[in-house]
Amino acid sequence: MGRVVSLAQARAQKMARTAFGRWPQRLGHRPRPEERLADLPSHVLGALAELKHQATLALYDVVLGVHGWGPGERFYNLEARAKLEALDAFLFLADQVRWELMHRLGWLAEGPAQKYSILDLASRNRAIQAEFGPEPPRLTEDYPGFERVRRRLKIEPEAVVRSLIPQALAAFKEHLA
Repeated sequence: MGRVVSLAQARAQKMARTAFGRWPQRLGHRPRPEERLADLPSHVLGALAELKHQATLALYDVVLGVHGWGPGERFYNLEARAKLEALDAFLFLADQVRWELMHRLGWLAEGPAQKYSILDLASRNRAIQAEFGPEPPRLTEDYPGFERVRRRLKIEPEAVVRSLIPQALAAFKEHLA
């Protein structure tokens, strides 16, 4: 007797094979279809957050893969409309990677990276962004320089959080060492 296979599960498996097919070579890790950024090993998250060449291609692999547009290297060959859609999803996914890194440091409250799979973040970026709003997650008082930025947070919270990215990358690297 044949086995019953969920159509949704089969689609997710196929999407994951395309989206994450090159991740083992690029990052040394192949996520499961349901894996969230919050589930990634710290060394993989750290590599993605730095956005060096292989990490950038890995994120583009996901974005292009969920749409069936091929590997990350094909980004520059996309038609203008698809390229804009891919860039929008890539920027959203890159932000989520960095917010998750800051969340692991205890600096940010929870956001989409804890709730949605990587595949969902790439394929449903607009809907997820509408659900959570355009601003980054809230900065917590656990951030070491919270008192120094408290007043600015009320005026420009996104600018404050984004300005902390280099410091977060350095702190996370130190944490991994």
